[in-house]
Amino acid sequence: MMQKISLLLLIVTIPLMMFTPEVKGGTKYYISSSGNDDNLGTSFDEAWQTIGKVNSTDFEPGDTIAFQAGQLFYGSLSFNAADSGTALLPVTVCSFGAGRATINSGNQTGLYAYNCAGFIIEDLIFIGSGRTDSQGKNGIAFYNDLDHDVKLDFIRINNVDVSGYHQTGIALGGGSGLSGFKDVRITNSTIHDNGDKGINVYGYWLPPKGWANQDIYIGYCKAFNNPGIPNKSPHSGNGIMISQTEGGVIEYCEAYENGWLNSSNAGGPIGIWAWDAKDIIIQYCESHHNKTNNKKDGGGFDLDGGCVNCIMQYNYSHDNHGAGYGIYQFNGAREFKNNIVRYNISENDGLVGNYGGINFWATNSNGGIQNTKVYNNTIYVSSQTTGAAITDFVAGTSYIYNSEIYNNIFVTAQNKKVVNLPKISGGWTFKGNCYWTYDNQIEIKWESKTFTSLDTWRNASGQEMHNGDSVGLEIDPQLNTPGQGGTIGDSDQLAELTAYKLKPTSPLINAGLNLNILFGIDVGEHDYYGVTIPQFGNYEIGAHESDQMTGIKEKCGYIPVDCQLFQNYPNPFNMNTVISFELPTDIRNWMAIYNGLGQEIVMLDDSYRQAGRHKIEWNGEDCFGSAVASGVYYCKMQTGNKSTAIKLIVTK
Repeated sequence: MMQKISLLLLIVTIPLMMFTPEVKGGTKYYISSSGNDDNLGTSFDEAWQTIGKVNSTDFEPGDTIAFQAGQLFYGSLSFNAADSGTALLPVTVCSFGAGRATINSGNQTGLYAYNCAGFIIEDLIFIGSGRTDSQGKNGIAFYNDLDHDVKLDFIRINNVDVSGYHQTGIALGGGSGLSGFKDVRITNSTIHDNGDKGINVYGYWLPPKGWANQDIYIGYCKAFNNPGIPNKSPHSGNGIMISQTEGGVIEYCEAYENGWLNSSNAGGPIGIWAWDAKDIIIQYCESHHNKTNNKKDGGGFDLDGGCVNCIMQYNYSHDNHGAGYGIYQFNGAREFKNNIVRYNISENDGLVGNYGGINFWATNSNGGIQNTKVYNNTIYVSSQTTGAAITDFVAGTSYIYNSEIYNNIFVTAQNKKVVNLPKISGGWTFKGNCYWTYDNQIEIKWESKTFTSLDTWRNASGQEMHNGDSVGLEIDPQLNTPGQGGTIGDSDQLAELTAYKLKPTSPLINAGLNLNILFGIDVGEHDYYGVTIPQFGNYEIGAHESDQMTGIKEKCGYIPVDCQLFQNYPNPFNMNTVISFELPTDIRNWMAIYNGLGQEIVMLDDSYRQAGRHKIEWNGEDCFGSAVASGVYYCKMQTGNKSTAIKLIVTK
């Protein structure tokens, strides 16, 4: 395994226009192959010629260092504290003219910034001597080893291409106490064909308290073909990795074909992951075809040792050697608790090493894995997958506590397990999930026994029960084309993954548990596809909230064959509930609420409506605007000559 809720982060996408401030003041210096280092450097006609001249100059806040686009410059850029800019007056290193300039630094670091910040690095290409050159270093590296826990402020790295470095493409972190960086944005960049890692944010290990880095954003980046360094311990070949950080977002990124040379027995690589970090969100990313050379990891996404209050959501993982979504706590890690995995999709993950869709593994370090919530994910285990849809790699005693598994779809090819939990002593709760194996019975490994139906497992374990009622389903979820998701290749287009949408006839539509009402879980505002949740009062099971009934006549030509009144949701309810109904033709509809004595309380609808599905919200008030008392009420709907009713329960 890898070395490596309260929802405190505001889940937002930061506009790219915020990444680079308008720079005022300072001097712009030009570097061109036709220049001369004896020139002033302050115009194209007076351009410098070499990187050596840049390195011998101390720069002031607001200065710009611009290399001529389309030209190749040899050498390693070097900056120190004397060159620091500020957030308002950063030092900018960039290209001028059409396109990007190229920095070829050989086996030296392409751009090394030591104990300094206040920089914008953009519109440049960095090339090293090749990932197999054992003397090679990093592409872009910011390093802070100042005493007294200093966090240097403001770094922007945008639109760079970094390749051919033996170590890491972009590395940023601290080497002393809690010193590191804050307010960092790495965007619109491609990091590929490097040896050890694509992007790495790190800090001094093991810190006594706190985190070295704060407010880190990585967005719209691609990390691929970073294969790892053979025999490097504890792991090598990661795409994007963030650690020793409090507050960060990785979004709209793609990681693929990383890790295939990792051979360390201490741990393996992951496409996109966080460890020893707090309040990190990984979202809207695709991680696929990542590998390992020794059956250690090689997964898509991971929240690893020491993660607290972190979220993986709205991601697509597929065709990875390791787990689609790892949840791990390694020996010596700090506390791991209150993490969330929701609205993700996994296809054909776990091609080696008994990995599968969602994998847990924990030592007892600082309490093991605590209070994890996994809900509304869709996991497809193919015939090639070596593990289960959800599994625990327990070795001896289980150190996994209070794991809550709700409203997920676990779908497998025949002879594959939907659940594999050899040890359950730490506490597992399964409610409202769908389990299905094509062309065969489901298999659930629960301690020493294997169950081949949901009912027998439920009766033996008490799982998939809520307040004495059976929940969860063993039924075909009617996904569009499971197993045929393929590669999207553009994280802006992840919603094009139609393979895991529910068909309009799916039994999982409106079948999910209301996690907010029942368990106080904030489920967010939308599903994997960006559809607002819930659509018709009830929630779906899985990562897709079907909107097929919205404007249904125009969307798919569906017309109800009869008028129907559906059970309200939530029920029981306190403040508000939603009542959905279907009409077969354009017709006048009438609906009212009655108390237990048959007295009308309030009229909800008396209008001419079009054919299709509709919904009405009742706020629990009577016709005078007063809240009704707790008790049983009835909603009656009259359409033409047909009348139907449902029972509602109000609790105060």
